[in-house]
Amino acid sequence: MKSPITGKEMQVRNEVTSLAFRKEEFEVVTHYYECEDSGERFSDDRLDELSIVQVHNQYREKYGIPFPEEIRRIREGYGISASKMSEILGLGANSYRLYESGEVPSVAIGRLIMSIRNPATFVQQVTASVHFLTDKEIKKLTLAAENRNMEFVAEKVFPSRLNGYRQPDFAKIAGMITFFQVLWKITLFKTKLNKLLFYADFNAYRLTGYSITGLEYRAIQFGPVPAQFQKMYVDLSQRGQISIEEQYFGNGAYGDEIKACTSFDKALFSDTELKVLEFVAQQYGKLATDDIVNLSHEETGWYENSEQKSLINYRYAFELNQGISYNS
Repeated sequence: MKSPITGKEMQVRNEVTSLAFRKEEFEVVTHYYECEDSGERFSDDRLDELSIVQVHNQYREKYGIPFPEEIRRIREGYGISASKMSEILGLGANSYRLYESGEVPSVAIGRLIMSIRNPATFVQQVTASVHFLTDKEIKKLTLAAENRNMEFVAEKVFPSRLNGYRQPDFAKIAGMITFFQVLWKITLFKTKLNKLLFYADFNAYRLTGYSITGLEYRAIQFGPVPAQFQKMYVDLSQRGQISIEEQYFGNGAYGDEIKACTSFDKALFSDTELKVLEFVAQQYGKLATDDIVNLSHEETGWYENSEQKSLINYRYAFELNQGISYNS
């Protein structure tokens, strides 16, 4: 963005500040453009939205309010339209659709939506709606709940600042592996792949306030890694989404090479997420494993958590040494 005063390109700065939402204050990292000559600050819709997302995410996390993706998944689990779900829950005609689109529900409504993850509770809501549902609709929804009762287990992982406010998404993880290995021809051993995933997730959060995969990252000796990466790769292999091939390097050294077993599905990712993946592939894809490990050791998120091998708060995304530009 160019300064309206001097016409020169401005740099993006950030600072920690407090923003109010529903009569509460939340600490966020706000971003702004600064004109070096005049010292004036400017913003745009993208930077303003990033601040708002941070506030909303903290509010949802604090009060246990479901996130948009979870709200959508709950509805889709019962095979019902957003407008019909609004009716059944006694909400406004378009309310459920708005919540799926990002509007933050009240604490009471958020907890109501969370409660119907339990199929028995959903059936109770359907039963209470017999005055406007047809017998056919009641039978269909009750059957959907009965079928869902076998698989609709409450999520163990909730969106938080440690997973980028998303739940783990194996389809996206597999898609990212395909992107790096097949589209960009990057040889992927676990140590290097762990860093590529970290940089992709944290750069996505840097731009949007959300990770791509919903993974948590831990600061260990060889840099940031998905918290349960060994289990993750085994699960992906058992799903048939990747293969794990042991390679011998000589001198008694072995390593696991990860190869994709699925084609790349562009539809899984937003335009911003695709730009982030391209940035990470260009920035880090051709680096040797030792080089990318050394770079990760320079990240604030790693060295402030490495001694205790702690999980890394995604807020460190705003401190990446070579983070993606906000103009991307």
